[in-house]
Amino acid sequence: MTAIDAGAKTPKHAKISQFRRLLWHVNRTDLGWAVKAALTALQLPARAKRVALLKQLPTRPEWTEASRKLAEDGYVDVSRLVDRSLAEAVASSADAKVKRLNELVGQQKEGHKSFWVSLLDEDLVGGAFATDHPFVRYALQPAALRIVGDFMRDLPQLSDVLLTLSQPTPNQALSYSQLWHLDHDDKRVCKLFIYLTDVQNTADGPFTFIPAGPSKPFRNTLKSHMSDAQVFGKTGPDAVKEMIAPRLSAFIVNTARCLHMGSRIQSDHSRLLYTATYIQQPRIYPEPPTRFRAVGALTELERTVMRL
Repeated sequence: MTAIDAGAKTPKHAKISQFRRLLWHVNRTDLGWAVKAALTALQLPARAKRVALLKQLPTRPEWTEASRKLAEDGYVDVSRLVDRSLAEAVASSADAKVKRLNELVGQQKEGHKSFWVSLLDEDLVGGAFATDHPFVRYALQPAALRIVGDFMRDLPQLSDVLLTLSQPTPNQALSYSQLWHLDHDDKRVCKLFIYLTDVQNTADGPFTFIPAGPSKPFRNTLKSHMSDAQVFGKTGPDAVKEMIAPRLSAFIVNTARCLHMGSRIQSDHSRLLYTATYIQQPRIYPEPPTRFRAVGALTELERTVMRL
C-alpha cells in the first residue's frame, strides 16, 4: 500500500454501506431486538404519540382476533375484513398497467429479479408516491392499520407499496425471493398482499410460507436465501402453506418471522400481486427518504404513518 493509499479517507458512502452491512448482520439475530429496544428508549415521546394515534382508530372484534392470529401464527387472511371498494380501485389501476406491460418493462428501475416486473415506477415523482394514489389509500385503511398496529402495539409506518407481475423464467435457476428467506427490513415486518389474479394452484406461483412456530429455527441463521433441501432438512415439507386463493384475496404476513418464498411461475402462467410493507418505528436502519408526497388534506395519523 502506498502512502497515498494509506492516508486516503474512506468515502462517506462506503462508511455508510459498511455500517448498514453491520446492522444487517445484527438484525438477522436476536441482538437486533436489543438495538430496537435502545432506539425506542431514545424516542419514548414519539412512541407515546404514535400509540395515542393508534387508539384513535376504530376497532372491531374481528380485527382484534385477526391481530391476535397475526401475533400467534405470523399470518392472517383478511379478505373479509378489508375494504372491497378500495381493493377494486387497486385492481382497476393494476389492470390498466398490465395492458401497457411492454411499455412499462423498459421503465422499471430495478431489473435484478428477472422473474417479475415492477409496474409502478412511472407513478413515482422524486421517488415518492402521491398520497391519493389508490395503492397508498388501500394501505391506509383503518382495518389494515388497526390489525397491524395492535400486533405491533404501535402505529405502524408504511414503508412502501408495490405492484409486481411474476412471469415464468424457463431454464433459469431459482434466485432471490424464489428461494426461502426472512425479511430483515426491521425486526417486525408486516406485508399486506392482494392477489390481483386468481392463484388456483402451484403453477401460478403462490406466496408460500412456513408459519411462525416452525420458522423459529431459521431466525438466527446468517444464510440469506435457502433451497428447499436446506429448509426441509429442518422442518419437513408438511409445515409449508401455499396461499391458493382467488383474485382480490388479501392476507397479512409477518415476513420477518415466517420463512417464505414465491414467484415460482410455470409456463403459460403469471401472477399479479399488490404488496404494502409496514414496519415498527423507529427503523433500525438509517431512514431512507419517504416514499410518499402529500397531496390534499391529510390527518395527523396519516402523516405519521407515512412519515410526512
